[in-house]
Amino acid sequence: MDLYQSLVTVNPVTLIAQICNLFLQLAVVKIFFLDKIKAILDQRREAADKEITDAQAAKAEALVIKETYEQNMKEAKAQASSILERAQKTATVRSEEIIRQANDEAVAIREKASADIAQEKKKAINDAKDEIAGLSLAIAGKVVGRELTADDQKSLIDSFIDELGDQV
Repeated sequence: MDLYQSLVTVNPVTLIAQICNLFLQLAVVKIFFLDKIKAILDQRREAADKEITDAQAAKAEALVIKETYEQNMKEAKAQASSILERAQKTATVRSEEIIRQANDEAVAIREKASADIAQEKKKAINDAKDEIAGLSLAIAGKVVGRELTADDQKSLIDSFIDELGDQV
């Protein structure tokens, strides 16, 4: 039991020696290692602070880039809208111009057709007049039994045409 008792009992000499040993170790660590440990800790703290500062700067730069990108996107959308609006206006103007040209061409075609119809009508009337005049001369020659002079033919034709013109 002496062995166990010596382990559990407090010996004042051993206690004082252990306390002196502890202070001596602390003094050695402080003299030789404390400055180096502080320097290493300071370096790590500075490196961590630098990384935090760099991360904050990168975040701020990313926000600026993001804002610039968003602004560029807004400008691009505005330009696209402007281009689309101009294209629609140009298309509207062009379609109106095409419609106007088509209407003008249709009017011109109608006018030409009317003129052609009137010309053909005059030509048909003149042809009919010539044919009627020929027939009337033949009939008149047989009825009268004599030949008509040129003045007589002309007056008969004019009077017949006048009567025919009134009926048409």
